[in-house]
Amino acid sequence: MAARVTGGSTPGSGTPGGGRAGPGGALADAWPSLRGRPVLRRSAGAVLALCAVFTLAVAGWGVFALTRDHAPPETDLTRAERLAGLHPSQHPGKGRYYVPDDAVLGRAADGTPTGYLHYRLDGGPDVNLDDFLRTYGLPAPGAPAPLPSDLVTALPGEEPATAPALPATAGADGRRQVFVAPGSGLAGAADVYVRAVG
Repeated sequence: MAARVTGGSTPGSGTPGGGRAGPGGALADAWPSLRGRPVLRRSAGAVLALCAVFTLAVAGWGVFALTRDHAPPETDLTRAERLAGLHPSQHPGKGRYYVPDDAVLGRAADGTPTGYLHYRLDGGPDVNLDDFLRTYGLPAPGAPAPLPSDLVTALPGEEPATAPALPATAGADGRRQVFVAPGSGLAGAADVYVRAVG
């Protein structure tokens, strides 16, 4: 008489030692509560796939963020300062620098880049003409000279017709002219006008 087997399972029917996934696949074997629930099983699979895609996207963004160039974009101000040789990076180790009140970058008639800068120095013990000249390694101003017409046109405000000029010096990337108009108020107050052609 043949014995009737109730319950249990035979090898290969999805048991851990059988080597084959049971009904519902590997996900249902890993999560027994998903057996016999195909909609829930598909939803869990979709969520796991989305998590994997999200993890890869975050990893890719991290690699991009760490490897891209972090230098800020160059502006007209930084270009004009570099052209005149007055950018902070051109004077390392000074521990201080001056920010121009006005900066314009244009082109001469022949297409040459031209930078125009205006520094307003209020005077006093910290912000004065002597400190400005020392910071940028500039010589003392000499005899008065007329300001170039393109500088007067480019910069806003009331520029003087003449001002003591520094001896012509070569900037880092081109020729520059520096004019110093004495200011009123505290000692060392001045307006510095710079024209640099690259």
